[in-house]
Amino acid sequence: MDFIFHRRIQKDLRSALVFYDDEGGAKLGDRFFSEAEQATMEVVKNPEGFHFIASGLRRASLKSFPYHFVFEVVDGGIRFLVLRHDKRHPDFGLRRRF
Repeated sequence: MDFIFHRRIQKDLRSALVFYDDEGGAKLGDRFFSEAEQATMEVVKNPEGFHFIASGLRRASLKSFPYHFVFEVVDGGIRFLVLRHDKRHPDFGLRRRF
């Protein structure tokens, strides 16, 4: 299945990586990045396996970090809209469109 990331996800990811690199060192940052990659691959394998959080939008949580992806399934593809911290406002990033 094809997938695409919203252009702002790079900023979302970079902010989290800088935090984890600063707080726990490069190994922690690498572990965060690896989990983010793993979460995206799990979504690509089975996008319908994740619960809805809003109209047409689903959530995929990272296993060890308080972050999740918000994505939508459209026309046989997946659009990742935002990577956000679990404590961010629930509306953060929901207006992002391609």
